Amino acid sequence: MSRDVHEFGEFRFVASARELWRGGRRVELPRRTFECLEHLIAHRDRAVGRDELVAAIFGRTNVSDAQLGQVVLRARRAVDDDGNAQRVIRTIPGFGYRWVAEVSVRAGDAGVDDGAASASAVPASERAAGHAPSIEAATPARSARHRRQRRLWAVAAFFATALLAIAWMTLRRNDIPTTRPAAMSTLPSDSIVVLPIEVDGLREDAWVRLGAMDLVADRLREAGMTVPPSESVLSMMLAHDGASAQNDAQRVRETTAARLVVRGKATRGASGWKIQLTAMPAQGMELPVEFQGQDAVPAARGATDLLLAALGRALPPESERETAFDETLQRARAAMLANELDTARTILTSSPQLARSPAQLNYRLAQVDFRAGQLDRAESALDAVLEQADAKDDPRFRAQVLTARGATRVRRGAFADGGQDFEAAIALLTPDRNPLERGLALVGRGNTRVPEHRFDEALADFSAARVALASAGDALGVARVDANLGMLELYRGRPAAALGYLPGAADRFQSFGALHELLLTLTGVIEAQLAMLQHDAALATLERASAVRERITDPDQRVDLLLNRAQVFMGSGRYREAEAALLQAKGYSTSGNRVLLARQRSLDAELAARAHRWEDAEAATRAALGEWPASGADGDRAAVLLLRQRALIALARAGEVASLLDRTRTVPEVAAEAPGAVADAIAMAEWADERGDAQLAARWFHFATSTADRRGVPAEIVAVAEAHAPSLLAAKAEAEATAAIGRVAPWAEHDFDCALLQLRLFHAQGPREAWFNALRQTQTLAGEREIPAELLTPVDKVDTLRLGTMPAASTTRSSAPLARSGAAGL
Repeated sequence: MSRDVHEFGEFRFVASARELWRGGRRVELPRRTFECLEHLIAHRDRAVGRDELVAAIFGRTNVSDAQLGQVVLRARRAVDDDGNAQRVIRTIPGFGYRWVAEVSVRAGDAGVDDGAASASAVPASERAAGHAPSIEAATPARSARHRRQRRLWAVAAFFATALLAIAWMTLRRNDIPTTRPAAMSTLPSDSIVVLPIEVDGLREDAWVRLGAMDLVADRLREAGMTVPPSESVLSMMLAHDGASAQNDAQRVRETTAARLVVRGKATRGASGWKIQLTAMPAQGMELPVEFQGQDAVPAARGATDLLLAALGRALPPESERETAFDETLQRARAAMLANELDTARTILTSSPQLARSPAQLNYRLAQVDFRAGQLDRAESALDAVLEQADAKDDPRFRAQVLTARGATRVRRGAFADGGQDFEAAIALLTPDRNPLERGLALVGRGNTRVPEHRFDEALADFSAARVALASAGDALGVARVDANLGMLELYRGRPAAALGYLPGAADRFQSFGALHELLLTLTGVIEAQLAMLQHDAALATLERASAVRERITDPDQRVDLLLNRAQVFMGSGRYREAEAALLQAKGYSTSGNRVLLARQRSLDAELAARAHRWEDAEAATRAALGEWPASGADGDRAAVLLLRQRALIALARAGEVASLLDRTRTVPEVAAEAPGAVADAIAMAEWADERGDAQLAARWFHFATSTADRRGVPAEIVAVAEAHAPSLLAAKAEAEATAAIGRVAPWAEHDFDCALLQLRLFHAQGPREAWFNALRQTQTLAGEREIPAELLTPVDKVDTLRLGTMPAASTTRSSAPLARSGAAGL
């Protein structure tokens, strides 16, 4: 076998070692995925026919297009490609595939592991100094306290992609580590799950695998049974790729707690189609049925009707649609389930039946555009559909179109306009007949209420949505609602409540194989854990998120993960590694999301402030505030304003400070429960102190202390103590300083700033043994952070009045915002 190394982009493919490397990390590949890449790269000078590729991968020819499509899609994911972009592997319609990425070839060294050689190429000086050449090579540090609340974009992101399930079930195919959570108890006792249909037919019949699956599920749902969306079932199965059909059924049953699992087989013969369905209970006798028909769609419908009869259920009302119309929709839905957007578009636009129903055609094409990120075209098409007779005469269809348009508007950040669409959709849907559509519209409306601080109403919408989606059998939708509930609690500054929702939702996303949702939820878990000063738990969660970084295809999410890393490094005093992570994040080309840019610049500012580079900190805070969203994320904005004020004071530019906040306010005029109330109060107190108004400063500090205690968030309690306690010590107000520092002393074992406060107290008061133990604890947590020189010497050898001249811990410890990327898209 050739020892040549094929390089493309940031990847290296080493055929002789059967390895694919991305930077300094090896990408784990299933055998067939590797062989698919190997054959396409080896024959990149031409298009590779379907049968040739099947023979190279499977060693046989009786393989369905669906099976081959799964391998190709997995190969695309491995090299940061997909069926829509086709930057690396291009589909040649009616023929096969072709490798189109530019490849350079160099001779491999038989005696050196290519990945190890790459890692060793990092200069020894950088490794010794602790520099991290890339986020993959860096080891995460202990997390700092929580400085941020959940970003509004993430709440919206959990909603928008979920709305695709209304008409097209989005499929996320990602190889990720999985856990098997306990069986969910959220589905009704009559729930039934339909698995993909095994197909034995011609090559062009591969669509039946997912198309018939969706048809059977729809038919059962129309008869009043609780059936999870096909998206949920496929995500679960793809998270455990390679399992047998029996194991698939068992795993799906364990994850969803479904009463019945339906397995099917479709066989094409000379006289038509034979569809066999078998309903399998957890225990007891299976129920098999069989139906033969000329075409696949009526045969699948007939088999479903027989199954309904065997289960003692009445048949749903007969549809008036033509068989060809139904088959077109099932083909297109199958393509969408496989994330083949161009194929779905071609199927829809080439259908003469859909051409006679422009409203239906344009609605479905808009769903394809939404999935492809073409928001202008999607919204324009949906506007036109709403003016057509079909959308005016059919309330359910009109509600679906309104919900789709609302999702598009939310993804653009137009929350008020989206909220109006969801409101109108909810009014058209009845809870008993349309639970799935109503549940999704309720989630949408709830998310549009968050930026308006209508938290109670948003909570009510999420709660109602959870009940509706559970009654519809949408276990993945239920997990999304739980994640949204957790994100809402984070946004409200209630991390303990958020931890009641987020970990369970993350486990379910992992069992479904829903990578995008998993990463967003794990970020929320990390934030909540940091706010509660649960540093070890936060580090473990960060590692869990990092384990799937090679499967991240969204550049915004890649940057977001790097920014998470930077904050963790910063909080543990590993500043060089934090700087390396931020530098790597700047190397990615993102969507231009302004909230993501604001977060990145805020972290730049915090890193500069910690190093006392106040000019850089001032410039970065100014840039961050310039990118800030018009609504939402108020708590984070207050933290950046506090950091900017500190930078301007340090630069002796006090004249610019007054304009940052409304300085005419009195303490009672501040809403204690408003996001950012604590940071805002600290800023007011420090500004009063800067102007020499000790009485007003004391009032603001008292308000900040009582507000933080009432809210009960450890990170906010620490922020007040580190802002106030040093000045109390300098003023010889030892009783008040002892009370403030004693409040945070229990966290000194794992939080540097708390340990430093305790060291200051014992240095000022003694006894000597307590000072020594506090110093040792602070040094253990310091990392690259410096401990003031006078605190290194026992109190009887220094002038304690000098304490007041040292920079307070709060000068370099700010609340960098958790601004999140991402357009609404879950």
